[in-house]
Amino acid sequence: MKFRPTTLLCAVTLACAFAAPAHAVSQVSQTTLSSNAKRLISYRHQRHLFVTADGRFHIIANLSGQSGSTAALNLQSSDDGLVWTQQRKLGYTDNSSVSDSALDGNVLTVVYQCNDGLVRLATATYDPASKSWSNFTVEKVPRVDSSYNAVNPSFAVDGNGNLWVAYVQEEMSTGNVGIVAYRKSADKGTWASAKQFFGDVNASAPFGSDKRSARLVSLPDGIGMLFSYGPNIYWTERKLKGGADLVWNSPTLMLAGTPDGDPMSSHFSTVVDGVGNVFAAFTDAGNLYVNRRDAITRQWYSAPQTVLSSTKNPTAKPVYAQLAWLGGTRLALATNLAANTGIYLAQTTAGAGFKCAELARHDGFDTTVYKFDEPRIELPAFPAGTVPLLQQFQTLDESVQYAAGFRFDPAAPKGCN
Repeated sequence: MKFRPTTLLCAVTLACAFAAPAHAVSQVSQTTLSSNAKRLISYRHQRHLFVTADGRFHIIANLSGQSGSTAALNLQSSDDGLVWTQQRKLGYTDNSSVSDSALDGNVLTVVYQCNDGLVRLATATYDPASKSWSNFTVEKVPRVDSSYNAVNPSFAVDGNGNLWVAYVQEEMSTGNVGIVAYRKSADKGTWASAKQFFGDVNASAPFGSDKRSARLVSLPDGIGMLFSYGPNIYWTERKLKGGADLVWNSPTLMLAGTPDGDPMSSHFSTVVDGVGNVFAAFTDAGNLYVNRRDAITRQWYSAPQTVLSSTKNPTAKPVYAQLAWLGGTRLALATNLAANTGIYLAQTTAGAGFKCAELARHDGFDTTVYKFDEPRIELPAFPAGTVPLLQQFQTLDESVQYAAGFRFDPAAPKGCN
C-alpha cells in the first residue's frame, strides 16, 4: 500500500493498529501531522506531547509550511493520536523554532525559540467541557542584550514555585555559545539571572549551538541541570534555598562522548519519579545508556547502565531516546531501533534492568516514496494508561516531514520477539 502525504489510513486500519493484535510487532499508522521543518516533533531534551485528565492527546509541533512563516509552532489536539486538530498558534516562530512544554492540571506552559532571537514563555488553559484551549498568554524571557540569540530552551518549576528557564546563548558577532539560566520568582513575578555561564568546561573547541543543550530538573530539595557541551554530557545542581544567583555545584561528567558531526549526538532525556529519583537516558556511538540519581543519597550510578550495546546490537543504532514515568515504580524508555521503535520497561528501583516490551515497525509504507532515516520519536513524560508515541519520517528528498503513530499499553506488553 502506498501512503500519500494528505491521505489517512482507513478507519478499519486505524482500529486494527490500536486493537493489540496477537503478534508482538505493532505497525505504525500515518497521522495528519506534516511539516517542512525537520524539527516537526522530537528535538533533543525537550518535551512536546502530553495527555490531559480526560485522556485526550496534545502536542506542540513545528508545522512550518502549513501555518504561515511567523507561526510555525502549533498546539494541536487529538482523540486517537492520529487525527490532529488545530487549537492555537505561537507567533514569532519559524521552521527553526523548538519548544519545551509541561502540563500542570489543565494549565500548559511552553517555552520556545523565536525568530527574533528571543525565548518566550506562554501559558494556556484547557477546558475539558469544550475540549478547547484558551488563548496563550505570552511574555519574553530575558537575554543579555540584542547581540545574542537565545535557542534550545527548557524550563522547570522548583519546589518553591519559582520558574526556571535555561537556553543556549549565542553571540551573533563571534558565534560563541554557552548556556544561561534565569529564574522567575513565584512571589514577585520578576526575572533574575543565575549569573553563571554553564558549559564553559573544555572551552578550547568552539562548538555550535547544535552541540549544546540543557535540561532543567526539579529536585525535592533543589534544582538540577543536565547539559551537553560538544560531545560530552554533564550534571550540575544547586540548593532550593537562596537567590537566583546562588552558585551551582561544579559540573560532574556524565558521559565522555564520541566527537562527530551529528548535531543530535548530544540528545538526552530526563524524567523524575514520584519520590524524586531522577533518570537520564542518552546515546553515544551506537550505545544507549540510562543513569539514575537516587533521591535519598543524591548520587548517580558510578557508571551509566548500558541498555543497548553497539557490540551486542550493532544494527540498532539508537540515537533518539525518550523516558517516561508510568506512575508508581514503573519506568518506560522509548528508542529508535534502526528505523523502527522499541519500548523498554523497568522498575524505578536502583539497578533494575530494562526489558523490551514492544516493537513498532512501518512495513506498509512505500519505500519509493518515504524513508525513516531520522526516526525521531516522541512520547509523553507522564502518560496515564495507554501511551501514545509518534515517530518521524520523511519524503526521500527530506523536503516534507511526517509523523507516524501507535499506542502502547504498559499493562499488557507484547514483547519484541
